[in-house]
Amino acid sequence: MTFIGYAIVGFALSLGLYPFFIRFLRVRKVGKFIREDGPDLHGYKAGTPTMGGILFVVIAAVLAFLSREIVEMLSLILFGLIGFLDDYAGIKWRKSLGIRAWQKFLLQVICSVLVYTLMGHHQSTVRIPFSQVFVDLGYLYPAFAVLIIVGFSNAANLTDGLDGLLGSVFLTASLPYWFFLGRGSNSLLYISVAVMAFLFYNIKPAKVFMGDTGSLALGALLGTVAVKTSTELFLICFAPILVLETLSVILQVSSFKLFKRRIFKMSPIHHHFELIGWKEERIVQIFSLINLTVALFTLLGAQSV
Repeated sequence: MTFIGYAIVGFALSLGLYPFFIRFLRVRKVGKFIREDGPDLHGYKAGTPTMGGILFVVIAAVLAFLSREIVEMLSLILFGLIGFLDDYAGIKWRKSLGIRAWQKFLLQVICSVLVYTLMGHHQSTVRIPFSQVFVDLGYLYPAFAVLIIVGFSNAANLTDGLDGLLGSVFLTASLPYWFFLGRGSNSLLYISVAVMAFLFYNIKPAKVFMGDTGSLALGALLGTVAVKTSTELFLICFAPILVLETLSVILQVSSFKLFKRRIFKMSPIHHHFELIGWKEERIVQIFSLINLTVALFTLLGAQSV
């Protein structure tokens, strides 16, 4: 079967199985606990089934395996498992946060090192986007590769805060990125079509959330593909919203610790826009449009060099 056939099967399976999976999660009372310091607007979401990312991660991982993209498959599974542990801990202890931050980070680093090691021999140079300039990081490259995988995994996790936000932003990044790579990393296509099906049930009002199970796996796959294809800095251009969400948290925390002042009303930055009066739907639309615009210009710019 061709990659197009696999993609069609992945979309059809996801779309058809989600109603049953959501019902299963409801019966098992796998409900979301809302972040205690989050916007008051999110109170109605309490109890919505979470861990919905399990289905699209498993489907995409199976298709990646059938396409012999073993490293991408392992990335999805390993980071999906980290997210599963975090989601399960949150449900068990009845709080919005699951395992401790340092525990999650340590697991991410270990899995990133494993994924990078399984790639085998890898060049140490990094290409500067829209140029033929390469920078040789030498012995620093493995640490840089791990940083990319862990960083984008956490960036996706931070972005997953509104109905349909991460799924929509991910699609506007992954599909242009897949075209940029010459449609060679088909795991991006497989996860994209599965996330498309998931969005039918995740657009506001969401019937299911992907949870950390889904968000950590999505970001890790982007990072893994970037390292495997030596397009690490290009990924930043294809996923600017993920980078923006992460920077907003870093700036907010740094500003408060150093100056006891907040730059944003709340971080990640999508919550800032909520608190100044933007509707969830508008934030999702604007963020996705911005990401798509930058990704398409990156795609066009890269082809012209």
